[in-house]
Amino acid sequence: MDGQEYTIRIDTRYNRICIHRKTLKAIGDPLFIHLGYLAKTKELMVLGTWVDDRKSIRVRFNNSGSFFVVSKALIEGIRSVSGILKENGSYLAVGKKADNIPAISFSLSDAETVAATEEASI
Repeated sequence: MDGQEYTIRIDTRYNRICIHRKTLKAIGDPLFIHLGYLAKTKELMVLGTWVDDRKSIRVRFNNSGSFFVVSKALIEGIRSVSGILKENGSYLAVGKKADNIPAISFSLSDAETVAATEEASI
C-alpha cells in the first residue's frame, strides 16, 4: 500500500461518477478505463487500459479539469442489486489500489454523503 487516498464521487442526481485526477494518475494515467461492479462486495472498480475497444471509456477532462462518466444504467443497477446509494445526492468513496494491475476498487457500502457546500470544493 502506498499510503495515498484515492477518491471518486458519485452523484445520483445526475447519474455521474467523477473520477479524480489523482486516482487516474495512481493507475498510470490511462487513455481509457473500464468500470466494473462486484455486487457481493459492493465494490466499484476502475481499471486503467490503453486499448480502445467497445467496452472502454475514453478519459477526457473538461475545461475545469474534471473527468465524469455518466451512466444512469450503472448507478440504477448498483442501487437495485445492492440497496446502497439510495438517497439522491453525492457520495464520496475511498479506494484501495490493486497490487498487480492498474486498478483501484472503491467500497460503495462505506461511501459517505457529501453536503452541497463540501461538494463545490471537491
